[in-house]
Amino acid sequence: MSRPQLPFVFGAAQIMSTMESVIARFEQMHETMIRTVTPSNAFFANTFEPWARVSNETEADTGMIQLLGYVAADKETRDAADKAQRLLGFAHAAWMARSDLFVLLKAAAERDETLDPESRHWMEAKLRDFTTCGHGSLDESTMHAYIRQLSDIEDLKYRYNRNLMEENGGLWMDRQDLDGVPENELQKWKRDGGVNEGKYFVPFANGGAKIVLSYACKESARRKIFLADEAKVPENVKLLQEITCLRDAQAKLLGYKSHGEFRIQGRAIKSVDSVEKLLAELRESLVPLGRLELEELQTLRMESLKTHDPFECSENDRLPPWDLAYYKRLRSLAASVDEEATSEYFPLGPTVTGMLAIFEPILMLRFVKIPQNELDRNSTWHESVEVWEAWDTEGNDFLGFLYFDLLWREDKYKGSQNANIHCGFLKQDGTRKAPATALMCCFPQPTESTCALLKHSEVVILFHELGHAIHDLVSKTKFARFHGTGLPVDFGEMPSILLENWCWMEETLSKLSCHYTTLDPRYLDEWRARHVGAPDPPAKIPSDLSKRLINTRYLNHGLYYLHHLSVSIFDMKIHNPAGPGDIASLELTKLWYDIREDIEGMDFTESRKNGHGHVTFGHLVSGYDMGYYGYLSCTALAQDIYHTVFADDPWNPDAWRRFRIGILQFGGSQPDQMAMLERFLGRQPAFDALAKSLAL
Repeated sequence: MSRPQLPFVFGAAQIMSTMESVIARFEQMHETMIRTVTPSNAFFANTFEPWARVSNETEADTGMIQLLGYVAADKETRDAADKAQRLLGFAHAAWMARSDLFVLLKAAAERDETLDPESRHWMEAKLRDFTTCGHGSLDESTMHAYIRQLSDIEDLKYRYNRNLMEENGGLWMDRQDLDGVPENELQKWKRDGGVNEGKYFVPFANGGAKIVLSYACKESARRKIFLADEAKVPENVKLLQEITCLRDAQAKLLGYKSHGEFRIQGRAIKSVDSVEKLLAELRESLVPLGRLELEELQTLRMESLKTHDPFECSENDRLPPWDLAYYKRLRSLAASVDEEATSEYFPLGPTVTGMLAIFEPILMLRFVKIPQNELDRNSTWHESVEVWEAWDTEGNDFLGFLYFDLLWREDKYKGSQNANIHCGFLKQDGTRKAPATALMCCFPQPTESTCALLKHSEVVILFHELGHAIHDLVSKTKFARFHGTGLPVDFGEMPSILLENWCWMEETLSKLSCHYTTLDPRYLDEWRARHVGAPDPPAKIPSDLSKRLINTRYLNHGLYYLHHLSVSIFDMKIHNPAGPGDIASLELTKLWYDIREDIEGMDFTESRKNGHGHVTFGHLVSGYDMGYYGYLSCTALAQDIYHTVFADDPWNPDAWRRFRIGILQFGGSQPDQMAMLERFLGRQPAFDALAKSLAL
């Protein structure tokens, strides 16, 4: 079977005209519907189906434009993509305001038609798009005001996320403040010969702040960069306050108690009360574990203060947050796990190839890399991007394209995510449109003496995001809307979190590992110069090192999950306030640090002065509003599946086939995700699996 055409990467000049054509297709479909359909003859085939067809067929264009807004190398293209997306947003708002369309859709939905389950699911989801804009509950003038306000919220969200994406701050730091930071990390930071002579510029992004917090011996240096990082993007403070107030007003206008009650629609967990109960149960089980971990870190801190900065720091009762990463690392070292030494066995390129090789046999896949000389400006957005074909080994069917855009660069999205370039769907002729999906990460660039190396925590991140991509590639749905990871946030992370378990197996670490000095003689020469008299490192990670690493799997994980719990509770409180009018009076910064101190047990006194950590990440305005708990619920479900289905034989092909067909292949096409999971497990899912796995 020949390879289908690679998706076309638009240039700045093509983006707006492409989006205008997309909008024109929808508007032509709407006008045809109005002209030819009445409530008395409205059926799925002449209302919902044409809408689904145009959505399917234009999704590749809109998906590529959205992606370019995050990753395009030039500002002109990013700005054009942003402008085009805003144009589509305004058009979508206008469509949602049309009562004439809603009347026809509602009439068709009320027909007693026999539809396949996914078509019924699409119909119900599209009708909900209209009812959540006020159709059927608001008078026309109020509904139009409501929809205009939705556009205002979208504009605020755009500004908030643009601030995060374009943030490029950092600190000039003296060399002595960076004692303890590995030399290869120092090489990544620029130096200045002017007023900052002899100093290094440590960026907040590109791993800079994280490296200083993990390695700098001086507590004053860690404190300095932590507080500066917490104070970045100050303009987002007001934006988040405005967004939460508008969301609350919008929900109340529709008759909901809160934005949280409004957002819970369509989720796997069906009520706010159930989410609150889950968070309360997790708090009860996780806080004691986190406190024990905190005590151990504080003991390490007190011992360290005897030799470092004895006059700068007092023996506080509680750990300051800028010391968390540093003493976590020391605790790992006490367990004989050195992150830097471990990272030498995970050079980026071979690690990616090794991961694909692990997925191939267990999920019946075959990956083929497209040679870089066959890629050009029309098929990739940057020269560092790699593209792979994915094939099904059983039917030899082409499944889709997999893109890797993994290294940090200026003005690229700062974070790790999987993004649909375009989704798969069933075409009218019965053939299938194959998807294209991209892994976007910001791993640090290679230095002159080494290639890009991944810490094990970054290997886990890459494995997680690749799990989302695999979900995209093997999904087979009728509609693009439900393809792959088109799932509610409290279920969609589950498959990828499940796959993280394999990052903690000796067999996996052996398959992935490849010491970077085996890749280029120059790397080996440089390594020998730094390790005079030492034997050359083994080509694969030594068994004793991988075992020590595996034994630290749950080291500090109580604190890790407590942070997720803190954010989830904050998310709940700002989107589901206790009483009427509470949202406007909430002091979000105070609430953020109150919750973190209460749940995580650290001392945020200094952070409260100028910090606003709650606006330094994008989740709560970008789809995870009243949904951050999804990371915890999905972790619990993933652990339930792992211990029930895979723990005894992690490589069992029958179990993997059942998982691919029973979970991954459905994408988001099943309206009741918990019922789907219950069929797969043969019983109701157990949310206490997270606490049980930590106890193990």
